[in-house]
Amino acid sequence: MGRDKAMVEIDGRPMVVRVASLVAEVATRSCWRRGHRAGSVTWGTPRSPTIPRRRAAGGLLGGLAHAPHHLVAAVAVDMPFASPRVLRLLAALYAGEDAVVPVTDAGVQPLHAVYATTAVTGLRRSQAEGRPALRLALEGLRVRLVEEREWRSADPPVGSLST
Repeated sequence: MGRDKAMVEIDGRPMVVRVASLVAEVATRSCWRRGHRAGSVTWGTPRSPTIPRRRAAGGLLGGLAHAPHHLVAAVAVDMPFASPRVLRLLAALYAGEDAVVPVTDAGVQPLHAVYATTAVTGLRRSQAEGRPALRLALEGLRVRLVEEREWRSADPPVGSLST
């Protein structure tokens, strides 16, 4: 793109602000990776200090390490149509796993998912073993995959997880 995706405007607001407001519907705090020019935008939600810029798994690891709650909603900054309803559903389906992750025709969606702080150990191990990609890191976690037939009722027809 040649510019920071977080600052791309949708409906007159930077994408990062739009995503933050959607996540705020289900979370009490937000934590963002450093590297987005997020310091220049107005936030409508309480924020934890930003974490160092790393690949998604490293960013998630940092966020989980600072999480004030056991469950964390993880959403990519470039998902401006993230669904609070799907995140609530994933949290409701949580039964002790490290992660509850929806699946689409395109595969697992680890950046529109819910993680427990217990995922920290597996994510650290994945980082140490040189597997920084989040999809690979999921292989070392106890994951509840949520198929489309389960999450579709929470997502509008042209919604957050549509492919």
